[in-house]
Amino acid sequence: MLTNSDLISLKGRRVLITGANGFIGGHLVDALDGLGALVTVIDMRPIDGKALVREYVGNLCDSDFTETCVKECAPEIIIHLAASKDRSADIGAFSHAVSTNLTGSINLFASAMKLKGLKSVVVLGTAEEYGNNPTPFVEDMRERPVSAYSYSKLCVTRLCETLNSLHGTPFVVLRPTVAYGPWQGPEMFLPALIKTLLEKKAFPMTPGIQTRDFVYVDDLINAILSASVSPQAAGQVINIGSGNPVAIADIAIKAARLLGREDLLRIGALDYRCGEAMEYYVNTSKARQLLDWTASFSLDEGLKRTVEHYQKGL
Repeated sequence: MLTNSDLISLKGRRVLITGANGFIGGHLVDALDGLGALVTVIDMRPIDGKALVREYVGNLCDSDFTETCVKECAPEIIIHLAASKDRSADIGAFSHAVSTNLTGSINLFASAMKLKGLKSVVVLGTAEEYGNNPTPFVEDMRERPVSAYSYSKLCVTRLCETLNSLHGTPFVVLRPTVAYGPWQGPEMFLPALIKTLLEKKAFPMTPGIQTRDFVYVDDLINAILSASVSPQAAGQVINIGSGNPVAIADIAIKAARLLGREDLLRIGALDYRCGEAMEYYVNTSKARQLLDWTASFSLDEGLKRTVEHYQKGL
């Protein structure tokens, strides 16, 4: 976990975040600002209400734009979150995901590798890269991506490993499981469930026996910050998750009970998605070893905080 010396070491550091307008990015900007870091962001859309040194609005696939941004802000730490998240298995989606996620990453990394004071590059991958492997997922498994998104993320992971091996660039790839918490968008299961129940509407879902590994957003942010200041993490792929799988039906019932709306759950009303992984959780021993990190929020506590956030918003 982050020590006091780690916290001090982030104060005054120049940090560049890509994809800062997303759920994880917003929490990360706030955390770094609270630690006194000098935060610059690159995103496709302007960011409101955040304390920033600089903000660049544009596309990482534009190599000239990306090089100008990186050269001007001269970050010591880069945290790369930006990505297209098309989880389709359609062949056209693969072309778009690779042209967006891989090309954007290549442009960012090419510019970063010209910096003299670069300390670390933390890249957010995904546990979805493991696909339908047996659980728990471990970092040395041969990945089996099942969507355009997970395939493109695996391409970026391999790029990081190659550049670290060839040039010593201090990349570390984190593979988080299913992050959740306040401010997450309704495209994800938990906020969709909570918002629907708060509106007193029925929530149709699958039978829900598939398991997922939920990690509270504050724990994920802590892992990202730990990786950014851990020299021993360079060149590594590291799983981030609770390590405790929970059935989707069980977490739906937990959330509904907190809201007093169990009667609105329609468990079994929908079929499973084609190719859906039925088991999904990670082994986190490498995170403990290299980052001294474990998830500190229980599912009950994280879910309680999440539900309370959305209750206040309506």
